Amino acid sequence: MIVSAQTYNIILIGIVVLVALRPLYTRLIKKEGSKHDWMFALLLLLLPTNWYTPTFITVTSCNTFTKEVLIFPTQKDGVSYSYGWCNYVINKAQQPLAFEYVYYGDNQPEEDEKNQVIQPNGIGKVDEVVIDFIFEPKAKSVSTKSSGATKTSLYCL
Repeated sequence: MIVSAQTYNIILIGIVVLVALRPLYTRLIKKEGSKHDWMFALLLLLLPTNWYTPTFITVTSCNTFTKEVLIFPTQKDGVSYSYGWCNYVINKAQQPLAFEYVYYGDNQPEEDEKNQVIQPNGIGKVDEVVIDFIFEPKAKSVSTKSSGATKTSLYCL
């Protein structure tokens, strides 16, 4: 099952409200202390769930794309998708797309960081949780607490 990014965020907020409702009720309304505070630990489960849920970026033309999130393993356009720490870029545009890593400061490419070109009507799997610059200009510099940073960019060729 694939849903829009907005629907996915609404689902996450709903889960947070449902999990937090009872502990907040017992602490604030009934004034019973920490009887159900253990339920807040369930909220920690949302962090890995959110990072391990793939995102689909479907590009229909340069600068026009939709963002969707995989909730349950499924098939889309004849391809099977499952969970993982990645983004899928589906290129339905007429131009090829480029995904690249952008290095700032002293950062150097790592072994698993490979730039890719996604041909028209092709699907690219990007092993990153977030693509920082989608059809927008790359920043000339970024502010970091260390000596460098690595960002990602998706653009039309």
